Amino acid sequence: MTTETRRPLILIIAVLLTAVLGGLAIGLAGSAVADDYDDEIDKYQDQIDKAEDGLADANADKSAAQNRAEELESALEDTDAKIVDAAQKVEDLEAQVPALQKALDDAQAAVDAAVVQQGIVADKLDAAEAQDEAITEQIASDEEKVDELESLVAAIARESYKGGTAEESLGIVFGAADEDEFVDEFTAQQSASRVQASTLAELDELAAVNRNRGARQEAVREYITELKAQADQLVEERQDKEAEAQEAKKALDAKVDEAADAKAYLESQRDEYLAQQAENDRAQQEIADQVAALYQAKKKAEAGKSNAEDEKAAAEAKAAEEAAKGSGGASTAFGYFAYPTKNVHITSTYGMRYHPIFHYWRLHAGTDFRAYCGTPIYASAPGTVQWAKSVFGLGNQVMIDHGKVGGDYVMSSYNHLSSFAVSSGQKVSRGQLVGYSGTTGSSTACHLHFETWVNGVHANPMSLLG
Repeated sequence: MTTETRRPLILIIAVLLTAVLGGLAIGLAGSAVADDYDDEIDKYQDQIDKAEDGLADANADKSAAQNRAEELESALEDTDAKIVDAAQKVEDLEAQVPALQKALDDAQAAVDAAVVQQGIVADKLDAAEAQDEAITEQIASDEEKVDELESLVAAIARESYKGGTAEESLGIVFGAADEDEFVDEFTAQQSASRVQASTLAELDELAAVNRNRGARQEAVREYITELKAQADQLVEERQDKEAEAQEAKKALDAKVDEAADAKAYLESQRDEYLAQQAENDRAQQEIADQVAALYQAKKKAEAGKSNAEDEKAAAEAKAAEEAAKGSGGASTAFGYFAYPTKNVHITSTYGMRYHPIFHYWRLHAGTDFRAYCGTPIYASAPGTVQWAKSVFGLGNQVMIDHGKVGGDYVMSSYNHLSSFAVSSGQKVSRGQLVGYSGTTGSSTACHLHFETWVNGVHANPMSLLG
């Protein structure tokens, strides 16, 4: 169902729905409910309108894209399909390069970040191991000192308690030879006790310090274990990131190499293509020369006719022009020629064209019409089929001699046909089937390439069609 038929139907449904629901609303809750239904209908109608607008925009985009594609096909007419594919490949590959380059840059940045993180962890690990080593050295140093102090305490104990009996201990007081000896002995004993007590206290302090150092060393060693695990994980992550970077580089290099190969192929085909195009131009020039020769021959023949024959020919030409007037034609060439397709859609006009691959200008000597493969093609005006044959570059071609129209000698050709419906020497009327569209010759897609000649020279077909 088209948009035009949908809209009235929607409006009718909306009116009926409004009437029915409006009647129910009066019976149930009055006009306020009807207003609510009207709002709902308006809301849905707005949604329908927006959807239709979106569809119209999508169709417009599709049509514009198709027109651009057909313009490109026209510009690439006479170009080998492999060359067109190679050029498209270059364009596609070059379009992929920025994303691949970004992927490589991101992967390399991730590798660089992993290297930095590894460096940070390595520095932390070095610092922790240095701290562990320092604590170990401190503990070892203190243990040596503990050994020395314990030896000192043992020596004092041995001296203090040598003999070990009560009498020997009391001899310090009662066995003294004199008062000075007693004082010296007692003082020595007191000094030894103080040294022993001090040494024992220092031993306790060293033991406590080493216990704290041991606890700290244990924590440091746990941290070292964590750092080593983290370092191992970072090594794996870095290896993974380096592998990703290598894959990204391979992908980028592969696309760059593919693009370079495609460009090299295009460059290698340039001379061959230009030589082929020159051959194509020569072949078409031969056609133009034949048309010009036919024009000159007919002009010479007409010049040699008798006055009576000239008058007869003039009368016949005038009668033909009058008949054309009666059928919507004109006394001049313009308007005498009909479009060669039923559904007229011009994809490329007459004029100079810039080749998008090899970058040079050339004449597009006709008008291209959209004509999908197998589309019927019709004679633009009455005349005689000069030939229906295959022509280099133009493929299957029908050339029609229309004789003298509006004082000018006119011919038209229908090119790239898939098959013929007429043969050489056959007379045709305006609108008669002459063949079916195709993509023969150096065409890149099915279409009709329509050319006209006026007095033996190429002319813009649009100056004749009407």
